[in-house]
Amino acid sequence: MTGSVAIKGWCPGARRPMQSGDGLVVRVRPHAGSVPLGALAALADAAARFGNGQIDLTRRANLQLRGVTAETLAPLWSVLASLDLLDDDAEGEAIRNVAVNPLAGLDPTEILDMRPLARALERRLAADAGVRRLPGKFGFLLDGGGRLPLLQLEADIHLVACGDASIAIGLDGPDGLEWLGATAAADADAIAVRLALAILKQSPTGRARALPSEAVAVIRAELGLRPLDRSIANVRQVGSQARGLIAFANGTYAVGLGAVFGRLDSEVTSELAGELARLGIAELRLSPWRTFYAGIVNRADGEHLLAFARGSGFIVDDADPLTRIDACSGVGCCSSTTLATRQHARVLADMAERTGFSGTLHVSGCAKGCARSALADLVFIGDGDHYRVVRQGTVKDGAFAELDPAQIATAGHALLMQEKGAHV
Repeated sequence: MTGSVAIKGWCPGARRPMQSGDGLVVRVRPHAGSVPLGALAALADAAARFGNGQIDLTRRANLQLRGVTAETLAPLWSVLASLDLLDDDAEGEAIRNVAVNPLAGLDPTEILDMRPLARALERRLAADAGVRRLPGKFGFLLDGGGRLPLLQLEADIHLVACGDASIAIGLDGPDGLEWLGATAAADADAIAVRLALAILKQSPTGRARALPSEAVAVIRAELGLRPLDRSIANVRQVGSQARGLIAFANGTYAVGLGAVFGRLDSEVTSELAGELARLGIAELRLSPWRTFYAGIVNRADGEHLLAFARGSGFIVDDADPLTRIDACSGVGCCSSTTLATRQHARVLADMAERTGFSGTLHVSGCAKGCARSALADLVFIGDGDHYRVVRQGTVKDGAFAELDPAQIATAGHALLMQEKGAHV
């Protein structure tokens, strides 16, 4: 199956859904990473009415409705348009890949609330015809600092708040993240679009990582940004907690609710919307690590929401082994595999808890690796009726072993123990 997998090179949208094994996948891109509570309830209803009731949280902090048909697509569009979640055309939608810290405006330790900049950037992208030629996976990352920086998210262009309220501008260059300089926050959206057009002109693929090294120097000179006068390393420190009840020094709280393998059904989503409404919460934030966030005014409400979440199957503890396992949809949802990836991933998660394995796992039904692009300690790659196993790599790396799914309970246990022993 390795040679027969079709890598499309683009992501689904609402205007341009993608055919999968369970029907059309319709991706919904909320504005500035926030879903109003009314929209969340309406999306849960739409997932059941127009799809198969399954909702995905994606690595780009978007939502996906699954199982949509050609007949139900148009009425779904009508609902999305009424919620201000439908772009005018597929080209405009495709380039609106703008990720923001999920706690923006809630976290008192952040340097800058990046949501106004995100909205300004979205408007500028919609108004500039030139950016419509950008590749479909071209992305913008807006990081305001605070408890949950976007360290692990890949993006072509990085806009990061600095301590002097300026914005550091960087790109994902051929040798890693390349900082080009800084600008005032009010100018950052215009600079980001200028940089995107420069990358499109200079890169053979239109992506920042494919830029020739000399092109980076040319772009830096063209932008004329002021030099960074301080390190931004402290701005982007890894947060200490991503799920559960998050307490801030000013007495407010946030709650992080993880979706197992990024999948929810419409009934649970609807119940979540109802619970949030009862607590007076107006919106829900999305994140690249498939976790919802809500701002909470007091601990009692936070504990109440956590109790509901535990009973509904959400992940509310960073120590849960499921937080370290990524798995794609698998058989029944994707035509590229015959393997029950998420069932196998749950077995591996149970083993990880029993053995004390604390590393990361990636279970992919095929060589596309849709669920995870970052390195994992062990990667299981579907190849026909079995898995190829990679150590400390991605789906693109060479395997050191093969695994029959029927032997996961035995051979999988041995692999986890071997990997655990290698790091002692």
